[in-house]
Amino acid sequence: MSAEAETTESKVAVKWVDSDLFVGSDHDGHSVVFDSHMPESPGGGKAAPRGIGPMNALLTSLGACSGMEVVAILQKRKQKLGSLKVEVSGKRNKYGYPKPFSEIHVKYLLAGQGLEEKYVDEAVNDATTKYCSVATTINARAKITFSYEISPA
Repeated sequence: MSAEAETTESKVAVKWVDSDLFVGSDHDGHSVVFDSHMPESPGGGKAAPRGIGPMNALLTSLGACSGMEVVAILQKRKQKLGSLKVEVSGKRNKYGYPKPFSEIHVKYLLAGQGLEEKYVDEAVNDATTKYCSVATTINARAKITFSYEISPA
């Protein structure tokens, strides 16, 4: 079998806890709490959700995946990255079902000593279009754009 034909399999489990609360976990025991609504608080009214919504988790996964790639690429280029924050926003229809994202924008806020724009541009572009598996999975459905800002350390 050629290397290109080999596959890997990821398995996770999602368990319903109550109401709209679910807990997802992987085989290493890492967990994430999902909640899709605003439950009633004991005093009436709405209480804060107890976990992240699934669609926001998707955006968070995109930010984490592409951010990890940006860091790795900049490290290979010997760039002195001091901090990185990734802001991700998505647009989708307010009404109707399903409501997939049609547009997603990823903004990288980088700071570091002597960061070279050509390497940052390369890292952000390659992370978003080549290396981040979350981005390439989503890109078939939603248009993903990106931008970045560089600040001194």
